[in-house]
Amino acid sequence: MDYCPKKWTDRVKTLLLLIGIIAFSPVWAETYTIQIIKSSDNSFFNRSIENIINHIHGRVKFNITNLETHEKDKKDPSRPDLIVTLGLQAAKHGLNYEADIPVIHSYITEFQYNQNSPKDNHYSLLLDQPFKRYVHFIKHLLDVQSIAIIKTEANKLEQDDLLSISAVTGLHIDQYIFEQGDNPINSVRNVLRQNDVLLTLPESDVYNRNTLKGILLASYRLDKPVVSYSPSHVKSGALAAIYTSPENIGKQLASMINKMIENKRYKPPIRSYAQDFNIVFNQRVADSLNIKLPDKQTLRQQLTGDVK
Repeated sequence: MDYCPKKWTDRVKTLLLLIGIIAFSPVWAETYTIQIIKSSDNSFFNRSIENIINHIHGRVKFNITNLETHEKDKKDPSRPDLIVTLGLQAAKHGLNYEADIPVIHSYITEFQYNQNSPKDNHYSLLLDQPFKRYVHFIKHLLDVQSIAIIKTEANKLEQDDLLSISAVTGLHIDQYIFEQGDNPINSVRNVLRQNDVLLTLPESDVYNRNTLKGILLASYRLDKPVVSYSPSHVKSGALAAIYTSPENIGKQLASMINKMIENKRYKPPIRSYAQDFNIVFNQRVADSLNIKLPDKQTLRQQLTGDVK
């Protein structure tokens, strides 16, 4: 084989270039360890985790456990760089970790967040949509004048906030306080006789598997629609819902984590609402109430513009 100085020099240059690329490649960066703790093993949590993994940048090691088996499944004694909890029980467990380990809580409502004394270095991605987004959703969806909501005393909305949103949307918001011993179905009948639509928000004492069917039947008999936070309510007979999907949650968690990996000084908001949301309709209910449903894409754009 003939010796060619130019070819040899080109090969050396190429080799040095490759060495330089590898040396500065993220593959050689320090591994970032994330401990993910699920309250239980369910498809919603697993879909969010899949989206976290698919959208993370850099060299990351994931330790994923269920809460009930967390201690005995914990094989790696090293401290994680970040803890992510999914669900209320996992969030409560995450409060026990050392203050110097950041924790992001997800799959908790605003009410649950307020009840569990958030600590320093703990951040929460709330499951709820902002209340004003629900109200704007109804404004664009229905030709109505008043909205009824049922809340417990501990979870009630501030009157000044209700008045402020009413002033912007032109819709009256009637907040009924549900007390212990009240009958949820009778409460719904009472508020719907005086208002045009019922907005259901997370309240387990009011809306649960034992009461939902009766509540939806009561609204149907009064020819009044129900707008919800839950797609399962829509399947059961509510008119519509806006909600955060597991995929939405996973992508937003990944975005928060990526910023923390890229900049060690970055701290997420103490609490944040889900940025993205889905819309679901029940066409059968709309037809029975003679309601013409808008285009979902147009409605999404309107809501995004209303609530940023």
